[in-house]
Amino acid sequence: MEELLNFLKCIADENRLKILKLLLDGQYCVCQLQKLLDKSQSSVSQHLSYFKELELLDEEKSGKWIYYSIDRSVYDSYLAKLISLKASSLIDLNLAELKNEIDTLDTAAVIKTGSQGGCC
Repeated sequence: MEELLNFLKCIADENRLKILKLLLDGQYCVCQLQKLLDKSQSSVSQHLSYFKELELLDEEKSGKWIYYSIDRSVYDSYLAKLISLKASSLIDLNLAELKNEIDTLDTAAVIKTGSQGGCC
């Protein structure tokens, strides 16, 4: 669950989402990303560090330049985890406490027939 949350936090930023799109379509060095995003070198590098932490980047060194692209197998793995979220149990997601809370919660049918007519 933590891994999926970190992926979602990474792509929740507008600039990182733009970088993701660019790197899914091709290879770019930091200076090219700077120009495309109109951001400083340090800003682009900081954004790329999020991708590095998630092991989402492929790096190809050419002389003094490093060209980045998205590692599709890692990216696809994150997407598969997101898609399979519905099929995962709360226990699988390390959310046993939430499962216990749900088990003790009144159902909608019970709430509707109650004297107060609602739960809140």
